[in-house]
Amino acid sequence: MMTKSIYLCLLVSLFLFSCNESEEEINLGNNFYYIPFQEIIFDVTIFGGNGIYQLENYEKIPVILPDIEKYEYNSDFIIVKQDFNIKQTSRLIQNMISMPGTYFTYDKRYIKLNENYFAKLDKSENSSIYYKKFTSELLDNTSSIQKMKKNKENYYIIEKKELKVNGPLTKSEFKEMKKNLEINLSFE
Repeated sequence: MMTKSIYLCLLVSLFLFSCNESEEEINLGNNFYYIPFQEIIFDVTIFGGNGIYQLENYEKIPVILPDIEKYEYNSDFIIVKQDFNIKQTSRLIQNMISMPGTYFTYDKRYIKLNENYFAKLDKSENSSIYYKKFTSELLDNTSSIQKMKKNKENYYIIEKKELKVNGPLTKSEFKEMKKNLEINLSFE
C-alpha cells in the first residue's frame, strides 16, 4: 500500500514537471530573455504564458506581455509580434501587484501601467478578490493595454543597448519604425 502511494506521488510529480513542453529560456542578449509558457502555482495563483523579460539582479521584469507569437533578434534589436492575451496578462500583473518581488518585478520603464491608478492600490487589503478586481480596473484604465486589446496583434522593437521598448505598434507603425532604425530583421 505504501509503495503504491510513493509510486503515485512520483508519477504526479513527473507529470507536473513535464508539462512545460521542454522549452527553455532563450537568451536574446543584454539580459533580455524569451521565457516560454510557464505555470506558477502558489495557493490559488496560476500564471501561464510566454513573454520577453529582462533579468536584473536575479529578478524577472516583464518587458513584453503574453502571448509572443514570433520574435527575432540580433546584437542591437529584438523585434516581436504579440498576439495579446488579456487573461494571461491579467494574471501576470495581478501576481506582480499582490506578490511583489516573489516571481516578477514591475518596472514602469517597460510596462506602461496607469501610474495614477496604480498609486490608488490599497496595500493593506490582503485579498485575492481585491487584487483581481483592482487589476481588472487598472488594465481598463491603462491606454497601452487598451491599444493592445484593440489591435489584438501588436508589434514591438526593443533597442537593447538603450533598454528601450517601442510599442505596442500596429503593423504599419512597426514597418515604418523598422525602416527608420534600419533594422534588417524579419519574421519570414
